[in-house]
Amino acid sequence: MEKHEATRSDLLLSAALYLVSRYATAASQGHVCRRLAVSIQCHLEILAERADVSALVRDTCALLAEEWRRSLVQEEQFACGPALLALVRRAKLR
Repeated sequence: MEKHEATRSDLLLSAALYLVSRYATAASQGHVCRRLAVSIQCHLEILAERADVSALVRDTCALLAEEWRRSLVQEEQFACGPALLALVRRAKLR
């Protein structure tokens, strides 16, 4: 596999897209994974806060993060809390 030069935002966006794909695949098989949904919401929330992405990407991620947050509102124990956000924010690139 070819190595890519990626920015932190590229990595976060790539991860969010991958997680959405996994969530859709699981849902199409009748499985709903709340942990994946929370991870998606967290990645989108972080991207919405980043200054190194375009305003269009930030706004889109903010809107989508809110939609994922609303979909998880009945699962409060899975809400994207400060500890999970901090973990995703400080994850290092390899």
